[in-house]
Amino acid sequence: MSGRTPRTDYRLPVPRNPDPKHGRWILPLIIVAMIVLTITFVNSLEPAESEAGTTTTVPPPSTTTTTTLPLDVAAFLVTLDVYETQVNAFLGDVKGINSDWETDRVFNEAKAGFEEARARIAAWEDEVAAAADVPAVLAEAHVQLVLEVQELAPAVDDVIAGLEAPDDGTQRREAMTDFENQVAAILGAIAELRDLAQQAGGPAPGSSTTTSTPSGGEEPTTSITTSTTGATTTTSSGLEG
Repeated sequence: MSGRTPRTDYRLPVPRNPDPKHGRWILPLIIVAMIVLTITFVNSLEPAESEAGTTTTVPPPSTTTTTTLPLDVAAFLVTLDVYETQVNAFLGDVKGINSDWETDRVFNEAKAGFEEARARIAAWEDEVAAAADVPAVLAEAHVQLVLEVQELAPAVDDVIAGLEAPDDGTQRREAMTDFENQVAAILGAIAELRDLAQQAGGPAPGSSTTTSTPSGGEEPTTSITTSTTGATTTTSSGLEG
């Protein structure tokens, strides 16, 4: 056995790094720094100018006028509405018959249609002439309506004569134009009666009128309130400032 002394290593052991991932704490610091810089930058910006406001122009208040019509006048206005509907229906019927003739050329069918329309119009003429609910203030204008209505059935007779005429249809077409013009005359007479009926209303006795002038230089508004009984008509119209 050799007498050599075994070698002894006197180097101290190096302790192991408890955190083997070097630099893992740097990333949170960078993030915090970025947040701080962002907040500082945003706070340094000047507040944005507010958008221009929207200006809304309010129209001036309307003028409301309440008038009271006599009961007979108000009822006759409804009758006029019926007349208008009827005469427009006659116009549509006769024009439809004429259009069918232009397309199909079935003589007997066209003639029968015109004659049937003529009979209905003649009966309506008698109804208008015998109306018993005409107010006294509208009697004269109603007479004018009756005179216009009485010309409608003869206008259909002219259309039938044109249908039977041995020409190229010119006479019938001219008669149709005359028929349409007569319908327009009847509608005009009805409109005139309506205007007169409205004029017959007016503020009734005992009405109170209030006028107020709003600020801003706008036009004054007027409100008329009636206390009488009967049919009431309210008319509203805006006033421009």
